[in-house]
Amino acid sequence: MRKFFTRNWMYRLLALIFAVLLFAYVKTDKGASTRVSGIASHQDTSILMSERTATMTMPVDLDINNSDYIVSGYPAKVKVKLTGPSALVTTTVNTQNFKVYLPLQSLSTGDHRVAFKAQGLNKDISYQITPDKTDVTIAHRKTETFAIQPRFDKSMVAKGYVIGTPKLGSTTVKVTGSVADVSKISQVVADISVPKGTKADLNSQVLLQALDANGNIVNVILSPQTVNVTLPISKEKKTDQKNDDKADISNASSDKQNSTDNQSKVNGE
Repeated sequence: MRKFFTRNWMYRLLALIFAVLLFAYVKTDKGASTRVSGIASHQDTSILMSERTATMTMPVDLDINNSDYIVSGYPAKVKVKLTGPSALVTTTVNTQNFKVYLPLQSLSTGDHRVAFKAQGLNKDISYQITPDKTDVTIAHRKTETFAIQPRFDKSMVAKGYVIGTPKLGSTTVKVTGSVADVSKISQVVADISVPKGTKADLNSQVLLQALDANGNIVNVILSPQTVNVTLPISKEKKTDQKNDDKADISNASSDKQNSTDNQSKVNGE
């Protein structure tokens, strides 16, 4: 009987020891897990709260009635430096969900110096635009249609070949600009380059240019900006040459006869 009670006390003692060890292990593991979780949370918070600076290129919008006015002189794109929380700056760079514009609604026609502005950025992001200002000219808008005049050098084809009538993909062009600039235009030309010694038809996409009376380029918007041109090139017909020869002989005979008649009149007097 004594052995029985002694053995039970030993079992109880061993169970107590195991329980204490298990409690200590669980508490230590939980503490370590809490510390790791705390470190990870701190790192995530640090990433979200850290600042970042990024520079991107953005197109320039105009805050003006484009159907009545035309604006010139400003750059088409500007650089924008963004500074703010890393996550917000990264998202903004990737989505480009804001715009850079020139506030022109309250300005009259003429020359002005205007500061660029940004719209749509998060309030926690600061920005710097380069350049910060630009010179602009605001003018009344005018659109007019002009006939396209093809120009080329006939002498560049091979000997015995001639250039026929050019075929244009479009015979007219719409010109948009300030009233003053559009009024300067004398013609809109398509200059076609003909390689020396050409014997075959030419087909090319040609850039259009608006010129004033002195041949200077006028700064306007052309629509379309280019036109497809076909130059038919063929051998000169021999019959045409013969007709030209006959015409020369006939003209020479006529001149000779007139000279004889005139001489007779002189003699008769």
